[in-house]
This record gives sequence, structure tokens and C-alpha cells, in this order.
Amino acid sequence: MENSERQAFDRAQMDGFLKYLKEVRGYSEKTVVSYAHDLRRLDDFLVSHGLTLQEMVFEDARAFTADLYDQELSHATINRILSANRTFFHHLRENGTVTSDPFRRVSGAKNTRKIPTVLAPEEVEKILGSPVTDYTSLMEVTMFNLFYSTGCRLSEVLGMKLGDMDLNERRILVTGKGNKQRYVFLTVRALDMIRTYLPERQKVLEKAGMENEDTVLVNAKGKQLPLSTVHSIFDKYRDRLGLSKKFTPHVFRHSFATHLIDNNSDIRVVQVLLGHESIGTTQIYTHVTGKRLEEVYRKSHPHGRKDK
Repeated sequence: MENSERQAFDRAQMDGFLKYLKEVRGYSEKTVVSYAHDLRRLDDFLVSHGLTLQEMVFEDARAFTADLYDQELSHATINRILSANRTFFHHLRENGTVTSDPFRRVSGAKNTRKIPTVLAPEEVEKILGSPVTDYTSLMEVTMFNLFYSTGCRLSEVLGMKLGDMDLNERRILVTGKGNKQRYVFLTVRALDMIRTYLPERQKVLEKAGMENEDTVLVNAKGKQLPLSTVHSIFDKYRDRLGLSKKFTPHVFRHSFATHLIDNNSDIRVVQVLLGHESIGTTQIYTHVTGKRLEEVYRKSHPHGRKDK
């Protein structure tokens, strides 16, 4: 909202709401930034239609929603934007700034959950078996092994500390969403990679004068990996290995969960390993497995193939 001359609601209203989210509701900085972005969408819409918050009615909220569909946003994004603005209007009503909530009767988009991208076991083997020629490649392949062995989110892998690792028990204590902690486990291969990596990491830290650094994954200068660097690493290996699929930290997480279920792991165990609050979130992986079973059936059954 850089241009104060073109605003449908003033800065104090928005800032007060964002402060409420952070200080009263306890939302993270990332979530508050997301809310601010979604409120700016509404502000742009109102300005373009010559409306203020107080003048906005149900028909305007419905037109705003139609505009979101016209932008071909995903259903999840549309629902997030509507939820943010619905919460904003509720807050304004509580404070007496507006008298009605035009979003109250606006229905959200029906979510159609996309089947996540999953690596085949042979693709995983190709990635985890990438050649190690120097410290940087050793760190990168160790990182890949950590992702696939634990199924952790990107933030969880980057937040891993030496003090949270119990190599004798082959487990790591990680802190996930909502600061909830859980144990994740290491495959024999991942354990071997870490034991190879840690002495080299120590040499890098000693050279950089940072011997007390507790973060597991550090670059060749002894510094923690930025998010942008991690994404660049994944892009580099996708091109280098000729992978046709999307390749991201979350694809490793999807692959971890799907491969466990493919090998008859209980879905509730997978739920705990992933740190999912709801079993419904984990159930997407049963759909992945069902889809793969159908593909195998169609390819393998004599009467299932389309060319018959």
C-alpha cells in the first residue's frame, strides 16, 4: 500500500489488524505477511471500483471473488484470500469500524486436492547416489539423504542441530509447525553419509573460525544454508540428472510418505513421522498409492491394457 492516495482503507486499519494477528492471535511473521498481501488485493479491487470499506456490500464481495477466479488462481489461494478478508471484516465489525460483513455469505472455492509429485525409487537412488567430489557435493548429497530418510520439511532440515542428533539411536529431534517436536529416523545410508560429512564439516568450521556452530548443514564458508540456495541446489541436480519431474524438498517429503505406505506402513505412523496434525492431511498419500496401483494394473493385467 505504498501509494497512500489510492487506498480504500487507511494504513491504521490494516496495521491494527496485522498487529492483532501477531500479538493476540500469535500468528507467525510469515502468516502476517501473507494476510497483508491478501488485504492489498482487496484494497486494489475497491480502489479500481471507487469503493470504501464502509460502502462495500455482498454484491461487491461476490464481484471481488469472481475477479479472483478470472485471474485463474488456485482454489486454495482463493479460499485463503477470502478467509483473510473475512477475518479482517470480522475484526473491523468488532471494533465498530464497519457495520456489516460483505464476505459472510460468499462461498469459497471447493478444493480439489492435486495428487502430489512423487519420485520413483530408482529416481531416488539416482539422486542419493550422486557422486561426491568435494565438500560442497558431500553436503548436498547428505542433505538429500536427510530429506528422504526423515520426510522433513525444508525448514525442519535447515533447523537441525548437532545437539538434537542421536546417531547411536539413528534419530533426530526436529521442531515442526507450531513449535511441536517429534523424532525422525535415519536410514543406514543416511547415517553413513552423516558420519562421513560431520568431520569434513568440522574442518570447514575450523577454517572459518566458527567451531561452535551447531547447525548441521553449512556451506563451504561455514554458514547456514539460505532457502534460495537450497532451491538452487535442487534445480542444479534436476538438470544434472535429467529428471523430468518437478524436484523440490517437498517432493522428497511426498516420496518419503508414499514409499512408506507402498511398503505397508500404517498411515497413522506416517502421520506422526510427517508431523501432521490431522490424519486427513496424510490421507492424500493413499490416493497417490491408489493411482499407482491402477497404473500398474493397467500395464500388467492382460485385459487391463488399452491396446487390447
